[in-house]
Amino acid sequence: MNGRAKLSSLLCLSAAVICMPAHGQDQPSGEAAEEANQDIIVTAQFRGQSLQDTPLAISAVTGEMLAQRGQTNIYQIANDVPSVTLKPSAGAWGPSLVASIRGVGQYNFNPALEPGVGVFVDDVYYATLTGSLLDLLDIERVEVLRGPQGTLTGRNSIGGAIRMISRKPIGDNSGSIEITGGSRKLIALRGSLDLGITDTLSARLSGALRSQDGFVQRLDFGCVHPGQGIDATRPPRNCSIGDKMGGIGNQALRGQLRYQPADGAEFLVSADYVHENHTGPGAVLTYANFDNPVTNPAPGVPFDSRFICGPYCNYATFINREGTDGYNAFESTADPRTLHEGWTISGTANIDLDDTLKLTSITAYRQYESSFASDDDLSPAPLSIEAANIEHRFFSQELRLNGSLGAFDYTIGGFYSWQRTNFRNFFDIRPYAIQYTTDDVIPAETMAAFATGIYHVTDDLTLTGGIRYTKEKKRYTFYHFRMDGTVDDPTIQGVNNLSEAEVVDYRFSIDYRWSPEFLTYFTASSGFKGGGINPFPIAAILVQPFGPEKLKNYEVGFKADLLDRRLRLNVSAFYDKYDQVQLTRLSCPEYGFDFCSLIVNAGNAETKGVELELNAEPIDGLRIDAAYSYLDFQFKYINPQTGLSLDFVPPFAPSTKWSGGIGYSFDLASTGTLTPRFDISHQSEIYTNAANAPTNRIAPYTVANFHLTWENDGRDLSVALHIINLFDKYYFLNNFDLTGTSGLINQQPAAPREVSLVVRKSF
Repeated sequence: MNGRAKLSSLLCLSAAVICMPAHGQDQPSGEAAEEANQDIIVTAQFRGQSLQDTPLAISAVTGEMLAQRGQTNIYQIANDVPSVTLKPSAGAWGPSLVASIRGVGQYNFNPALEPGVGVFVDDVYYATLTGSLLDLLDIERVEVLRGPQGTLTGRNSIGGAIRMISRKPIGDNSGSIEITGGSRKLIALRGSLDLGITDTLSARLSGALRSQDGFVQRLDFGCVHPGQGIDATRPPRNCSIGDKMGGIGNQALRGQLRYQPADGAEFLVSADYVHENHTGPGAVLTYANFDNPVTNPAPGVPFDSRFICGPYCNYATFINREGTDGYNAFESTADPRTLHEGWTISGTANIDLDDTLKLTSITAYRQYESSFASDDDLSPAPLSIEAANIEHRFFSQELRLNGSLGAFDYTIGGFYSWQRTNFRNFFDIRPYAIQYTTDDVIPAETMAAFATGIYHVTDDLTLTGGIRYTKEKKRYTFYHFRMDGTVDDPTIQGVNNLSEAEVVDYRFSIDYRWSPEFLTYFTASSGFKGGGINPFPIAAILVQPFGPEKLKNYEVGFKADLLDRRLRLNVSAFYDKYDQVQLTRLSCPEYGFDFCSLIVNAGNAETKGVELELNAEPIDGLRIDAAYSYLDFQFKYINPQTGLSLDFVPPFAPSTKWSGGIGYSFDLASTGTLTPRFDISHQSEIYTNAANAPTNRIAPYTVANFHLTWENDGRDLSVALHIINLFDKYYFLNNFDLTGTSGLINQQPAAPREVSLVVRKSF
């Protein structure tokens, strides 16, 4: 079926469900109706509103939903949210998040580039993709806002925003502890404690640790295949090298102190600490064909398909032996483990100045250090090794004033952020005699002022307008050295680029509530993502700037609670004009380089699509949810120098996504409830390279999960069985296509079927 046929079928099915009566009983009323689809309060517009009253394409996932689905990391929530792609990066790009909404986002981790999707934790902005693969620790809810959010968030977010909201201290002396065990020696602990210190002071402490073996084994090629010209480094009885790739080793702590000296005054101090030490992402070689005497694994042994190990193994050594061509005269080694350590401290003040005026201040400081590496060829061949170390510091201050003047609600505010990143990278890419280290410095500064007004024309008709002025600048200074400490390229060394932007963004929406159950809205908005300089120049000619990208969004939608709130159906349709799209090129033949990594403004595009979310409880205890999105991305102009085509689409932008879940709670009388749940999600094909090709295509996949939860009658003890990837589907999350440069494809498979048991006790 083509996209339009799929969409028509789904809308017809939705219409049929809307008209379908609840079987076996009358329509619910009273308490049963309230349980069917409870209001979720969101703060996307800086004030508490029902999800169904907010004229935005927004998905809200509560902490309870996350627990039911066994989701513990931010990238997992994309399974159930339309138009959203969240994935862990490829091994060469470390513990970073690939984030895209409606085809707009960022997948290159380099701190010279801005994320296209903003990630916020308690309204604190996370300025880099590195360090954004967050554990869902003690989360009250996650709000996913689709479309540009320039006037509604502390930092401009052209594609959308992911807002994680933590549970606040309430001082009730409650707590919980959760123990998990499962496949591949999975051991996980989570806990929280909420303390009332005085009548006005409360505290909350939460923590988590998770440890799990990887699933991609590193093997010694000479040991596995004796007599093929490559010496073994392991005894014949044990050909494995170190721990399996794709492991988990995370610890996180969060502490909060909440002071409420009087009604209308709240001060919250929050601090968190994150530590990671685990093997890098599991990767496998799926294509190998590069015969070069300088880079072959051994004399007379070409780099070819013999080094394709299998679905869950590779022959990576993380060593490039000493070269024979003079330039690559050094042996290079890299640590296969990923290390990440960071902390954040923030202070939030909410003060009611009078009955209609509230002041909010959010001050935050964050820093981290992250180290990671990749043996791109996954073999003994001295082809390509990359390693990186990132030190990042970030400070932000936001002030907001929320007020009301009768039927008019308003927010005015300002935002300031400062950041400095030191980017140390090591490249050893032998086919192109590239062997150097970097110690680049990237400071950046952003200042913004914004205002939003919400005018309730009548009880049913509301107009919303917003505007944002942003001024930002970012410097990038290059420091490149050879392995002996000498300057690699004097024409690049010390080059200092300053990129600046002054942009005004807007938002306008009109919504009308036709009945208590049915809201329609129209929105027009804009957003931008700042420009910069190409951070990976292998020659002075590739030290090239790129400009900001801009987007104009037009959207219509409705939100409906039907059948006495037994059925919730939210639908949105959008059209975007997307200009100066930033993409990464891996080949630059017009400059004489078959291999490069060049950020360019590739062209202009138009996108359109439809999103649907459904939640239903046709009978008490039976819960059904579904989501669907269709995206039509079409370039209208391509810069001819890029060599790209109008038929190409951006990386990580599936044309269709759908998901569904069904669960039923069986009442076991005085022994509690037993709830089996089945979830399924599908993603159409995606490409991982701006130059779409079969070699960087990830095929469509459908994945199912199963959950079985018992909860006691007092709802303070539960035992949950989670089976992730129920049918043991083999599919890929990411792809590193180097066929045009090093004759290889390095892919990142998802984990095989995982079984875990979670025991949770609340007190």
